[in-house]
Amino acid sequence: MRRVVSTVRTTAHVVVASVVIELAVDFGAGAAAVIVAPHVGDWAYVAASVIVVASLPLLSLNIARVARREWKRHHSVADPTISE
Repeated sequence: MRRVVSTVRTTAHVVVASVVIELAVDFGAGAAAVIVAPHVGDWAYVAASVIVVASLPLLSLNIARVARREWKRHHSVADPTISE
């Protein structure tokens, strides 16, 4: 049971860190677009939108990858009959 709790806790820390990084990238892209749009044009908003939308699947893939890695790592230690 301790291994499961440890796995969930580690995965939760990585998920929170990934979400914080995602929000920082999204807000940074939006802020940069607002700052540079008067000088370069409205395409800066399009570029910021692409960054925000394209980063969402990457966040999901990162969270799934880390959760899978942690689960396999702790379960292979707990039960040697489970293969990776």
